[in-house]
Amino acid sequence: MAEETFDVVIVGGGNKALFLAMYLIRYANMSVGIFERRHEIGGCLATEEIAAPGFRGNTHATIQLPFYYLPLWRDFPEIWEYGCRLEQHMVSDGAIFKNNETCLAIYSEKYDPDQTRTAREIARFSEADAEKWLRLRKYWMLPEAQVVQFDMMYKPAEIRTADSKVFERQLVQFPKMVEVGDGVNPDALILAAPHIHNVQELWESKELQYCNIRLVLSAAMDPNHPGAGAWTFGFGAMMPSIAFIPGGTHQVAHAAHKILCRDGAKFFLGQEVRKCIIENGECKGIELLDGTKIKARKFVVSTLSPAQLAFDLIGEEYLDSHFKKRIKLIEHEFGCLMWYTFAIHEAPRYKAASFNPDINDAFWLGLADDADPYHVCREAYYARLGLWPPTKDWCPTVWSHSLVDPLYAAPGKHVANNEQLGPPATAHTEEEWLDIKKWYAEELIKLWQQHAPNMNWDNIIGVDTNSPYDNLRMKNLGPNGNVGICDRVSHQCDDKRPIPELANHRTPIKNLYATGAAWHLGASSSASESYNCYQIIAKDLGLPGPWQEKGKEEPISLYDTWLDVLKKTRESGLRSPLAQK
Repeated sequence: MAEETFDVVIVGGGNKALFLAMYLIRYANMSVGIFERRHEIGGCLATEEIAAPGFRGNTHATIQLPFYYLPLWRDFPEIWEYGCRLEQHMVSDGAIFKNNETCLAIYSEKYDPDQTRTAREIARFSEADAEKWLRLRKYWMLPEAQVVQFDMMYKPAEIRTADSKVFERQLVQFPKMVEVGDGVNPDALILAAPHIHNVQELWESKELQYCNIRLVLSAAMDPNHPGAGAWTFGFGAMMPSIAFIPGGTHQVAHAAHKILCRDGAKFFLGQEVRKCIIENGECKGIELLDGTKIKARKFVVSTLSPAQLAFDLIGEEYLDSHFKKRIKLIEHEFGCLMWYTFAIHEAPRYKAASFNPDINDAFWLGLADDADPYHVCREAYYARLGLWPPTKDWCPTVWSHSLVDPLYAAPGKHVANNEQLGPPATAHTEEEWLDIKKWYAEELIKLWQQHAPNMNWDNIIGVDTNSPYDNLRMKNLGPNGNVGICDRVSHQCDDKRPIPELANHRTPIKNLYATGAAWHLGASSSASESYNCYQIIAKDLGLPGPWQEKGKEEPISLYDTWLDVLKKTRESGLRSPLAQK
């Protein structure tokens, strides 16, 4: 290709690149060139017809939460109409316990805004938990609670720690947390303990403990790892918020693409970057595999993994031994998933519907033998050993978006999906993975059929088998196919993610910045990593930002946007057929 020059060159075309480019163009008035190795932009915002023609499956991210795109919804309000919008099932989270055919349904904010319906279901297992659930919900909706969340999500560590008001806002919410009860008060034990301890301190019933800790696993966090802190109750509070994107998660990438094309960004697909051009310790641009050199007038941004950044784009000769050692020691074995999509004739009909018929329209639905949160812990232990647990300790989640959104499946049919923790890609050879994928499909259907008898092979039209090994098509997920790129352990979170030297998006090379799912908040498709990176760039270069505009004062403007998103989701046109009965 011909050589070109841009103010900013972005390496990688995933969601973090798209969101950052939106701010660089609109607020910094810079020209941006985006270079992507694959044939498609969006990264983990990916939806394909994979199980069978006419059946859509999200091949990576599927869970969406109301805080994921708050700055985008505030600063680019058109993105909601372009396709970056949320939808919910009637039951947003839950689990079925086969041995006694009971289930716990956590109703979504759309169908149960005050969570009284959910509390009634929880009360079937624990009156005390039902009362605490309502207290937690009341606290969670307070602006004092949410602005602290948004401080943590949408302020890079350097800016957050320098702002005394952030600490003041934390102090204001502390007594309100204490009022909720045990497990929410962030004392020294809660802050240091693993999720499995905290979830048992938080909830009396094993049913609610199981649902809470299973969502921890879906956030690519090990429930056995110490230092869980307030994350545990945060995941519990977020269960009613679990949502998805109508038409497929890739609609968010389409929406961002529309804005970027309108605003003048240029995309280069099928163009792999070999290295950064570094002169006198300063990044001047990039060189492609074919030798083409692309110049950057201002700076370059990498959205690749920390290892790709250090050893491919920069090169070891520019890095000191301490930095290189820390990059090589980043943990990336946990969060490797079996992720299957099934084209089916009819949606699963669960035996536990006799306990609560609404469980047939649940999004993040766990399938378990019994309500023991240690099933989740044992599955995590086995995964860290690169092994499969016994079937009794399998903890898959399953869902069927076509129950709410007919665009996901052929007319009159349905699509069903699952997520389950698996061993890292490096645990097996390619030949072994081919056998494992077939074996896993058979075992999963055997298990699923015990909960929903109609989920048999006669009901299945086609299946897409996606494993940690298949995730290696995304080079930044290598070498283990880890969806979070690097593990979300306590020493790799927040101001230590991915390592302290990179946490504030600067690199050892001048005018080379970095962001991506390996940065804070991490392991999701949210905009936090992009927005935080722009704040650091704006600070360094004296650039304007939306936080300077009247009416967009932070964090309260993010709270107002959050409330607006909840309202829009409740009022959306799609409705669960079960809710209409």
